[in-house]
Amino acid sequence: MTNSSNEKITGNFSGCAVGAFVGGLDNLEAFQSMIGQNLAVVHWYVHWQDPFPTAEANLVAASGSVPLITWEPWVSHTLGTLEAIASGSFEAYVSNFLLAAKNWGRPILLRFAHEMNGNWYPWDGSHNGAAAGPAKYQQAWRYIYNVRERVKASNVSLVWIPNNNNLPDAAWNEPANYYPGDQYVDWVGLDGYNWGYSAWEDFSAVFNSAYNQLITLTNKPLMIAEFASAEQGGSKAVWLSETLALVQTDYTRIKLLCYFNVNKERDWRLNSSPSAEAAFRSGISSSYFVQKML
Repeated sequence: MTNSSNEKITGNFSGCAVGAFVGGLDNLEAFQSMIGQNLAVVHWYVHWQDPFPTAEANLVAASGSVPLITWEPWVSHTLGTLEAIASGSFEAYVSNFLLAAKNWGRPILLRFAHEMNGNWYPWDGSHNGAAAGPAKYQQAWRYIYNVRERVKASNVSLVWIPNNNNLPDAAWNEPANYYPGDQYVDWVGLDGYNWGYSAWEDFSAVFNSAYNQLITLTNKPLMIAEFASAEQGGSKAVWLSETLALVQTDYTRIKLLCYFNVNKERDWRLNSSPSAEAAFRSGISSSYFVQKML
């Protein structure tokens, strides 16, 4: 792991890095043992107004991994969440967080206000004026970018991640409407799941349409920041094997594949069955999947 404070993670490497949300950093060692290798990226979530997680970032760096921090603005304001952020209502918090990230002194992937094209977060378009929401989101994003530039947190890469599906499915809610522009973004990506409810969806069914939209929208490096499969409705082991094969052949713009390993809405965990665990472990043993991003 580099100690250079001004080095961003560019995605200029061969293959695809492997990362995961492991359901808490206490589980990191056991997860890496389960999959048989160290993670290139460790993902976790930080709510506003929590401070920059220095202790957790140190643990991740000690394991040789890069932090992917999802920075969630669970804040309310009379202006609305996005307008309040863009207007500087949380200036002290944002500045202090990004300054602490700078002072930590290693590369960080920072995913701000993800899944903005859904309808379940206070920062999404649906909760910020519907058709007026995408423009407000862009303004809030550019505000975060401007603070990063002002405090010179050049080690922080800003990650823009819509959901794979738009809810509501309306023209105004297309991901491209939320995109603040290449100048303001370092990485892009997607979240998506095979829920196994009414239909079993392979990786292409989950991601293909949104992936094609993103690679048309921008040449920025692309990640899958959250993905997983349920057990119900099909073979999770086959799903994982096919996914890891497809990433190497049909989705070569993906530079980071980050699994969501937790028992939540569904049992997304890789060890929800021995066959699923074995399939993932075997799939990532390919030399295409790398354990370092730097």
